[in-house]
Amino acid sequence: MSDPSGPRSSVTRLLGGYGGQIVAGLGFIITRFFVAEAVVISGGPLAAAATVGSLVVGLALTVAGVALAVGAFSTAYVADVSRGCLLGFGAMTAALAVTAAAAGPQMVGPASGTQLLVANVLLAGAVGGMINGHRKASLRRRRTTIMRGANRARFINRLLRHEVLNAATIIDGHAELLRGDSADQDRSVDAIRRGAARIESTVNGVGTIADDPADEAVPLAATIDRAVDSVGVEADVDAGDAAESLSVRADDRLSVVFERLIEHAVDARNAERVRIETAVERHAACVTIADDGNALSDRQRDVLERGSFPEYDDPTNGFALQAASLLIGEYDGSIRVDGSDAPRVTVRLPRTSVDAAAATVGVEYSALRRTVAAGLGAGLVMGGLYWTTSDSLPVIGALYGVESVAVGWVTHMFHSVVFALLFVAGTSRSGLGSRANSPLGGSIVGLAWGVTLWLVAAGLLMPIWLRAVGVPATLPNLPQIGLLGHGLWGVTLGLGYVLFGGRFD
Repeated sequence: MSDPSGPRSSVTRLLGGYGGQIVAGLGFIITRFFVAEAVVISGGPLAAAATVGSLVVGLALTVAGVALAVGAFSTAYVADVSRGCLLGFGAMTAALAVTAAAAGPQMVGPASGTQLLVANVLLAGAVGGMINGHRKASLRRRRTTIMRGANRARFINRLLRHEVLNAATIIDGHAELLRGDSADQDRSVDAIRRGAARIESTVNGVGTIADDPADEAVPLAATIDRAVDSVGVEADVDAGDAAESLSVRADDRLSVVFERLIEHAVDARNAERVRIETAVERHAACVTIADDGNALSDRQRDVLERGSFPEYDDPTNGFALQAASLLIGEYDGSIRVDGSDAPRVTVRLPRTSVDAAAATVGVEYSALRRTVAAGLGAGLVMGGLYWTTSDSLPVIGALYGVESVAVGWVTHMFHSVVFALLFVAGTSRSGLGSRANSPLGGSIVGLAWGVTLWLVAAGLLMPIWLRAVGVPATLPNLPQIGLLGHGLWGVTLGLGYVLFGGRFD
């Protein structure tokens, strides 16, 4: 279902497109400027574990934001999760502000306790909000599934009641005429045949809607051509070169969607010209049916865009739009209606995983898990090298205000996972993806990524960051141990991701 139009839909589109980056930035700000400043290493094991634990949670929140940004999640899901995170953080910030204002300036310190307490409250709000957003998205999907099932049952009931009963009435009436010596027997026979064909067509249509969906790779261009041929209407089809080899996640009923939309344009809205266009989006393919017929009414738009079936039978809506809406909903697609003088109905369908990976930075959920595992493994290898051969780990901790091996380990593993996510996302989008799917190819591409990070992140950005927090550092800083460590990290990352079953295409 689409969101209602208006200001809220603009916010939803913004959060759906950039919610992951917002969550990652918020998590990093809370961690770096609140949690890291309150980390205590020398206050005993309990204090150290508590503060470092908060640091881990804050950095994990940042990783979750990066995963939302590069992962193949729906925009509605990203919007729900990021909105929940922002609302939770905002609520906790407001609670702290109200507490401080009520306590007065002289009581702010005792009222808020420590900086770590403030940081934990903010983290709890952000993380709790994300969890609530995830639950909201799950409930919305479940509610949509229930509504779709109810609409399917309602559609079948109406179709049977309207088409079959009407056809049966016609057959019964003309059968009565045949009993006498009527001169219109031929006309009655023709009417009976049409009624029988109508019943047969209706039963087939009910079977089409009642069938359970099958998740298959359906060639889009061939499906459009088959629908146009079936309807028997001359349509200008501009599939484009990209659509010729494009597959979408649907089943063999997809052609019915295009058939019904074309039929409705010609039969119900008196269109004389129909044009079909295709376009490729991030994780979706779009098919637009444009015509010169009458504009769709608000009720017809609601049926297509929101899946809102009218309470009562509405002859102006017809069963064609309801059938198209039901089927597209089962494919996890959507329908958008644009234009008034020249109506344009756009069907958006999810692409198959292979096509989606080649077209966008999005990483499937299973690949995200493999990426995190490979990133942690590569981080352990690189961190072990630094721990035994140099004093680099405390310096990494100094980036977050605490020059400690423990904090260095935590933040180093955080960096490893984040850069691993960027590595898999970037390689999947680039032309190197098909060459990196072997252990050797993954190792070579990972090595190149590691050397790039050594030159840019460790050689330039890290010294600038250290100077900003008051730690002396040479610029650029390109020691040989850094090259060895980053090269080893990259090889381990690329090799590990491929061995875990990950693919870049």
